[in-house]
Amino acid sequence: MLLIGFAAALFSPAVESEVARQAVIREEEGHGSRTRVLALLSAAGQAGAFIGPLLGALLLAVDFRTTCLAGAAVFVLILAGHVWLMPQHIPGRVRTRQQGGTRALLRNRSFLALCCAYGTYLLAYNQLYLALPDEVRRATGSQAALSWLFALSSLLVVCAQLPLTRSAGDRLGLRRSMIAGLLLIAAGFGVVAAALPAGWTGVAGLLPAAGYVVLLTLGQMLVVPAARAWVPDLAEDGRIGLYTGALSSVSGLVVLIGSSVTGSLLDLDLPAAVPWLILAAVPALAVALLPHHPKKAESASSADPAASATDHPTDVSVKADTSSR
Repeated sequence: MLLIGFAAALFSPAVESEVARQAVIREEEGHGSRTRVLALLSAAGQAGAFIGPLLGALLLAVDFRTTCLAGAAVFVLILAGHVWLMPQHIPGRVRTRQQGGTRALLRNRSFLALCCAYGTYLLAYNQLYLALPDEVRRATGSQAALSWLFALSSLLVVCAQLPLTRSAGDRLGLRRSMIAGLLLIAAGFGVVAAALPAGWTGVAGLLPAAGYVVLLTLGQMLVVPAARAWVPDLAEDGRIGLYTGALSSVSGLVVLIGSSVTGSLLDLDLPAAVPWLILAAVPALAVALLPHHPKKAESASSADPAASATDHPTDVSVKADTSSR
């Protein structure tokens, strides 16, 4: 697990930053909004998250060793695909100095605000595994229905992500897409909070939980592509990879802190609706964090005239200056 986590920490920012770079290039060439490419990435990820456990369950019927070997084979195929398909020299790349990137990032208030707002979405998504199981158990007496709710979420993303991005995401733009998504997520928590006083159980008791999952997933489909598409506009030239990784790290810190608080709320002897109302308030308030007029981070090399692009070129990345959204 340690090796898998370490590999994911290296792999995910690299993939996401390169996809974002390609999406910006396609947008500049007039091939449509960058959010469509990033929406495709989200849909593909959810398809894998849906199909993978099903195949894993079938393989576990054979034995655990076979399952592990099959998983290893998948990663080998991914490696071979990247070696074969990824070009060695990518046009448009520039060399940037390693020094100064983190300092500029920490001074970029617009980007940090985006990270915090995105973190509230991740905190809300994390409630699928924290608050939702408690609600399902309350309504039905067990957690057996959770797997169906998880499948519902994955299928919604696979089937509706691209149509929703085409119909709504392109019209709304990045900021308004995130606002709409965060408000939908807040509404999902509100649905459960409003229904709890009625004390419904059985199938009827699962309806508010299903409503939460649907609204959360619709919000996710608006927030995730928009946030990833916004990063190139806020990142310093040549450092999309650094900023993409920071988006995951900073928002992950928000989830870590927020999940501890949420767990404490669920353990307190409060009215059942109160934790859900508090959770609804978090993404709603996060709307105020979103940048209004984000500006691209100042390049470290331009800030320091003595630092030329050829001085210690240790980091190779992308120069994607896009201001149109």
